[in-house]
Amino acid sequence: MSLTTGQKKALHQAARLMGPEFTDAMRRVVQINIGGFPSAASPKASRQGFIAVMAWYETELAKVGRQLARTPTYWRDELKRAPTAALLYRLRRLAGDLRWSEAALLAFVTGPHMANLDGVERLDAVSTYWLGRAIDALAAMMKRQKG
Repeated sequence: MSLTTGQKKALHQAARLMGPEFTDAMRRVVQINIGGFPSAASPKASRQGFIAVMAWYETELAKVGRQLARTPTYWRDELKRAPTAALLYRLRRLAGDLRWSEAALLAFVTGPHMANLDGVERLDAVSTYWLGRAIDALAAMMKRQKG
């Protein structure tokens, strides 16, 4: 699935609101790390990823007194209503803390020791149950690393 024209415009508008110091490279990093897609035109883009990225922008803009939507917490509220996106956001944050790539994370979640899902190419295709289990596993790994 790719994003609609309106969603693509919203992503670019949110990035522009971040200010001139927020470069295209930074925008792409946010989209990859938070939403799981490299560009708004990518077939990897999903509604859940879009919502997660917009919620991130909303949080960051609120820190400097800017508002992205009609209400100050619109996208964060949407993120709560989209459980897969919320779980993916948390999972990607934990994986980032462990310095895992998106491919390594996908291999872990869909591998035989977790969900055992052959042929799944995107994390947002994994059920919320397995995403939750993966979060628990990564949190345990983080705890062991910290000692």
